[in-house]
Amino acid sequence: MTTESTESTAPGQLGELDEVLDDAEERLLQRPEAVAEPLAQRTRFLHRRVVKISPNRIEIRPPKSAVIVPLLGVALTAGLLAVLGTSVDSFPFWLMGILLLFAVVLLPLSGISLVYALMGANIVADRAGQNVSMKQRFLGLGIGTNELIPFWKIRELLVEDEGREIARAGGSLPAEEFAQWQLVLVKKSGTRHVLGSVSTPRQHEEEGLQQIFEVAEAFSALTDAPIRGPIW
Repeated sequence: MTTESTESTAPGQLGELDEVLDDAEERLLQRPEAVAEPLAQRTRFLHRRVVKISPNRIEIRPPKSAVIVPLLGVALTAGLLAVLGTSVDSFPFWLMGILLLFAVVLLPLSGISLVYALMGANIVADRAGQNVSMKQRFLGLGIGTNELIPFWKIRELLVEDEGREIARAGGSLPAEEFAQWQLVLVKKSGTRHVLGSVSTPRQHEEEGLQQIFEVAEAFSALTDAPIRGPIW
């Protein structure tokens, strides 16, 4: 623990913090037990992401709750068009033009976002194509271009506790209440892509690590990329 990160910490609090960090590190010195069949068909849930695992394909999709916002957009547009259709004489011409323009823009964006939330995927790793497809989303929607990462360009899959990585890089100390495990795909060029994350109370950090590591093992089995970590 560096001097800079503890200058404003009282001696008693500093001792307690060191003890908590030491205990956590002792608990996480070992990797979780390996899954017998990492590519067995199943579904796993991460923070705001759903992971669909199968022998030849892994998909990371938005959760079902992602349909709420586009549904509201569709409902708002339908209501606006209904009001304009039944009360066309009560609106000034300029205001009606603005409302129609708003509806014309909102309706297709909401519709595309709704379809994506129901059937789209943020990340797809495909054995047949030998690549990982990562959608470059536009305005938070599932539209835009795809970045294709061939399996041979993947250097490693990194499992790390994001909070402690920030602390080690000179940032503020991580919150002791939560462990912030994340899975990062690292290309040979050094470019990092976060595949998913899990936040758990610090006293249950092994459970969060098990969740994220199971997904890491599936990606490793499919892409033949090594796993590095856990890092904390």
